[in-house]
Amino acid sequence: MNVGIIFPDQLSNNNPVISSLSAEDCLIIYEPLPTFYEISHHIQKIGFMISATRHYVDSLNIPCKIIHEKISKKPQTIEAILQSLISNSTKIHLHAIEPSDYRLKSELTLVSIKLGIEIIIHSDPKFIASLSEFKLWAKDKKSLVQEFYYRWLRKKTNVLINKEGNPEGNAWNFDKDNRQGISKLKDAPIKPLRFKSNNITIDCLYQCSEIFPNAFGKIDGFNWGVTHMDALAALDHFIEFNLGNYGAFQDAIDQDNPFLFHSLLSPYINIGLLDPMAAIKAAEQAYLSNKAPLNSVEGFVRQILGWREYIRGIYWKFMPEYKNLNFFETKSKLPSFYWNANTKMQCMAAAITSTIEYSYSHHIQRLMVTGNFALLAGINPKEVHEWYLGVYIDAFEWVELPNTLGMSLYADGGIVGSKPYCASGQYIKRMSNSCKDCHYNVNETIGKNACPFNFLYWDFLARNKKTFDRNPRMKLVINNLEKKSESFLATIQQQSKIFLTEIK
Repeated sequence: MNVGIIFPDQLSNNNPVISSLSAEDCLIIYEPLPTFYEISHHIQKIGFMISATRHYVDSLNIPCKIIHEKISKKPQTIEAILQSLISNSTKIHLHAIEPSDYRLKSELTLVSIKLGIEIIIHSDPKFIASLSEFKLWAKDKKSLVQEFYYRWLRKKTNVLINKEGNPEGNAWNFDKDNRQGISKLKDAPIKPLRFKSNNITIDCLYQCSEIFPNAFGKIDGFNWGVTHMDALAALDHFIEFNLGNYGAFQDAIDQDNPFLFHSLLSPYINIGLLDPMAAIKAAEQAYLSNKAPLNSVEGFVRQILGWREYIRGIYWKFMPEYKNLNFFETKSKLPSFYWNANTKMQCMAAAITSTIEYSYSHHIQRLMVTGNFALLAGINPKEVHEWYLGVYIDAFEWVELPNTLGMSLYADGGIVGSKPYCASGQYIKRMSNSCKDCHYNVNETIGKNACPFNFLYWDFLARNKKTFDRNPRMKLVINNLEKKSESFLATIQQQSKIFLTEIK
């Protein structure tokens, strides 16, 4: 007998597990992902995934038996469910899509060995490239640069390639055009598409609240689609109303509008409700039809075809060792305001408040605000990783871990990024409107009113100067550091120590 198993982040229409089953076979839908029970998750994230799973089950039109293991306070294990099937069959072939995290894949492998079950792992249709393709591209390369993988995939998939075989606009990357700060904004973004929750979603949210009473975040801000049709509607809304301005302002931060021109499509793509290539083709068509500028379309395509595919390849290439990397050997605990937004740093409060209310903040808030602070403050990567994994609706270990450890914290020592993405408050001032009414003064580095990002930035550089001396991309900032007086460095060191002690 063939037995298929599907998890809540494997809801693709073209699911190879389902196509492997016939009438005499069995399909297991397994909702209770282990991470739900191990770290604090946002209630909207759990509710979104469970509601989407149940809508997916309702849409299935297959003749085989379905075993639907729902979330509960004490769910059955995968092993127990499979054991019950073995008693009724002489031989079982278990069909599964490549799990999203290393641990779950290991668990499936161990269970199959223990029970004498053959396991067949299928490629995940919510990705454009296979893991073997990434492995082929990465072979014999000393460094794995995302830009070059992105170009390789652009050529392979013929996305934004003209008739002559060159990139549209005669450039692969228009990132230089996509760095406008919020002060340059003239057009008000159109608000996200509204979704009305049906009884299934309402029941799921209520049940999740009962099972996880201490879950993070608010439930009343829930506004996420839960079906393939919902995801397509969200794509259409983005393409029509916000893609045009997405590029120029993708790095901007507006504390009064956490969504700006962002697509909000990553949750749907990351659980299979939206085909990533469908999103790419829709954006490409908008450019070809003169409905959106190339810098916006290329920037959007790069996030999906470039960064998303690259990060997944990095995760599987370097796991399981990757998860324990801690390049700076940092040990400090995550400050409590990451959970309640109770901080006088207005940029941090805005990013965390958005996280609490929507299970969302956009990539620059994650990288250059909450991530940058964690880097400068020397927070333990494990604690930062678990926070990001739990609180964001689009966070799964394959995508979140390399972004957190590699991009935000440089904890992998340069596998993902060639330098730490550290910045003072001046970057936040340039890109956002958070500094205007902040308790702290972004133009001051020393003193009781000084922006913490400023003195923590110089303290971080001073602490790690010997390490950065060997990094050519840090040469400019280290030269600036060396111009600082000993009294200045002693003062910022003392001020940083006092501040970090007080926020614990």
